[in-house]
Amino acid sequence: MPTPTPQSRRKTAAKQQPVGRSARPRSRAAREDKSDVCEVEVVDHEKVARARAALPDPMTLVDLAELLRALGDPTRLQIVCALAADGVGELCVCDIATLVTVSESAVSHSLRTLRQLGLVKYRKAGKIAYYTLDDAHVAQLVREGVQHIQHDQ
Repeated sequence: MPTPTPQSRRKTAAKQQPVGRSARPRSRAAREDKSDVCEVEVVDHEKVARARAALPDPMTLVDLAELLRALGDPTRLQIVCALAADGVGELCVCDIATLVTVSESAVSHSLRTLRQLGLVKYRKAGKIAYYTLDDAHVAQLVREGVQHIQHDQ
């Protein structure tokens, strides 16, 4: 039996592919571990077009990446979780520093980052700065993330 050529593999893949898809064989290295990858590249152009149309605009994605990067820091995430907790409302810098066990200076730096991204806001009462979440979407985002992690455990 002759050894299959790349052209014959493409013809075989073309026979097996759904309508509206194009196929291309994968490299040898990709074919060796077939557990989590396609053995042929098959593109459903209709689905790709629908997904592309559903993507947010590039600037929204940049802003979202910044938000997620900010929440990627454990100290900032602890601050947001604390402010999102039911019945907490607002916390001053001293409260937050005690809660997350870092210096007030480190908390202030984290809060500045969160404030610049519009995740938290503050009010001054004399010499004390009280922080709250800027809107309920932030709390919802964090709660959804926690539920996702807890569901997987």
